[in-house]
Amino acid sequence: KVGYTADGKIVAVDVRLYSNGGMSLDLSRPVLERAIFHIENSYSVPNLRVVGRVCRTNLPSNTAFRGFGGPQGLVACEVYVDHVARELGMNP
Repeated sequence: KVGYTADGKIVAVDVRLYSNGGMSLDLSRPVLERAIFHIENSYSVPNLRVVGRVCRTNLPSNTAFRGFGGPQGLVACEVYVDHVARELGMNP
């Protein structure tokens, strides 16, 4: 959920992140924490709530690699920024 003004300023974000941890926890929790810390990207959101869950699945462990969760948070942020811009008819 994203709250924004008519001129496109994002004033509130409520996000739930789910991480595919695979069959073992391994480093899945720190990866998810890093995604949570990056959910605003370089924007300032005055009202922010993020809930993250690592999900155990029947897949190999999804351990940390390269961006260590940062890119996942950044992409999620850019998706909601893009949705707001498109909803208001602005250039994302």
